[in-house]
Amino acid sequence: MEPRLAATPITWGFVGNNRWGIDLPQERILSEMSEIGFTATEVGVPGFLPDDGTEAKVMLDKYGLRATSGPVSFVIHERGSRADALESVRRAGERLVALGGDVLITVPKPGSLRPDESLGGDGWKELCDGLDAVEDLCHSMGLRQALHPHVGSLVETKEDMQKVMEASSCGWCLDTAHIASGNLDPGDFVDMAGDRIALVHIKDLNLDLGQKMVRHEIAFDAAIAERVFVPLGEGDLDLAGIIPLLPEEVWWILEQDQAIAELPEAGTGPAADAASSLHVLQDLLGSADG
Repeated sequence: MEPRLAATPITWGFVGNNRWGIDLPQERILSEMSEIGFTATEVGVPGFLPDDGTEAKVMLDKYGLRATSGPVSFVIHERGSRADALESVRRAGERLVALGGDVLITVPKPGSLRPDESLGGDGWKELCDGLDAVEDLCHSMGLRQALHPHVGSLVETKEDMQKVMEASSCGWCLDTAHIASGNLDPGDFVDMAGDRIALVHIKDLNLDLGQKMVRHEIAFDAAIAERVFVPLGEGDLDLAGIIPLLPEEVWWILEQDQAIAELPEAGTGPAADAASSLHVLQDLLGSADG
């Protein structure tokens, strides 16, 4: 069974408000995805596609793309925060359903916690109970939740992932680079999460820089500017060892968060990176089948 492959706008540096340099025009990004050979994509951050789900689906249809998944972030561990968090999940989920996507990527934000602060026991319980409530809400909308371990969120390190894995029943996003940056081997993550993996983000990275990012020795945006994430095969991950372990029944998103400093010529920059990553992955899949 071949995995279902998809792209994501963040590979083209689109994070909104020109935060990392410039946000390329949406239609250029979608057309380049299609030209490279992708038939599906994540929906990106708010502002990438129209707010109206039906209008956004028309835009994707124009380029022969279907929606796979999309993100939502929230604070859910603080007293009184759960109702607002679940409302954010509901709105994001309804829009994703309208777009035809089926996996909601969740990122629990630290709220008032400083980067050097950790959750206490009560905070972990609130977080895990809240993620279970998100799981129930997603299920009621016909969606799967994919909790994304991510620098700057409440789930960054190996220890964070283990705590949530044990105390919550939520689904997971297996992001090869963020998990490795948190000092957990992606293969061990597969063993821990099993069929709770709802989505895979396949990416490669400069591992030393990624681990410094998770230790907060370098800020996330600064690490992006230093090209912490690179096309598949150009970083430190043992992709040939990881690929055969990944569940094939979920979406695989080829992702390379990167900053775009100036408008690249057609077919260069992020389009060339995405095409390279797709080619490398297809070669690895061919080798695995052989």
